[in-house]
Amino acid sequence: MRFFIYLTFNGAAYNGWQIQTDKPSVQQTLERALSLYTGEKIAVTGAGRTDSGVHAIDYVAHFDSEYPLSDGEPQRHIYKLNAILPHDIAVSKIVRVNDNAHARFDALSRKYKYYIHLEKDPFSDKTSHFFHYRADIDSMNIACEYLIGEQDFTSMAKLHSDTKTNICKVTYAQWESISDDKLCFTIVADRFLRNMVRAIVGSLLEVGRGKEQAEWIREVLLAKNRCAAGGSVPAKALFLCEIVYPDSCFEI
Repeated sequence: MRFFIYLTFNGAAYNGWQIQTDKPSVQQTLERALSLYTGEKIAVTGAGRTDSGVHAIDYVAHFDSEYPLSDGEPQRHIYKLNAILPHDIAVSKIVRVNDNAHARFDALSRKYKYYIHLEKDPFSDKTSHFFHYRADIDSMNIACEYLIGEQDFTSMAKLHSDTKTNICKVTYAQWESISDDKLCFTIVADRFLRNMVRAIVGSLLEVGRGKEQAEWIREVLLAKNRCAAGGSVPAKALFLCEIVYPDSCFEI
């Protein structure tokens, strides 16, 4: 049987989602917990990589098991798994899916949020980026318009990655004020490249502080050169918060 497992994790202690040979990862930690609980050797496939230190609110992975996780009381299985997992990883749901459903390749879209605060705040600092300048939301949102659509995001991608294509389709990108001194950037796309969101935010903040004009974002993308864009912002303020799948995944 194949299952989708939904989890929230604080990425501060992990070197991203994917298993590393010498560093802790979320994937490795989850596989160990599932294997211990089911008594099987469980391999987990995630919806995609997350950079080291990035968090997730509703991450999805799939795995195969003969253990009847969908029988009886599902919350009992979730409770026991959470008792095995460390405090910074929590399972919220386990759903039986069809045998061909794939957490990565079947995903229709992914949503990320990035948080910044404009006043020094010791309580926000672990999950938000302190930006030392005033940020013009209107200018940044005009700049966001150049991100929309299917285009090459080489300028916003980590150099020397093994990605076959840097073409992504962004369907939503917007800044909003969540309090007097706190802002949130939300972006939705069919796929994301390594470091892409952090590079986009860093570039948009150059516009927000008045160093660049909104049209500069278009020039950056056309350059297809990572050096043309702004610097990457810290991972600690980035959250993967939603992954959408077609209904066919859940038709058993």
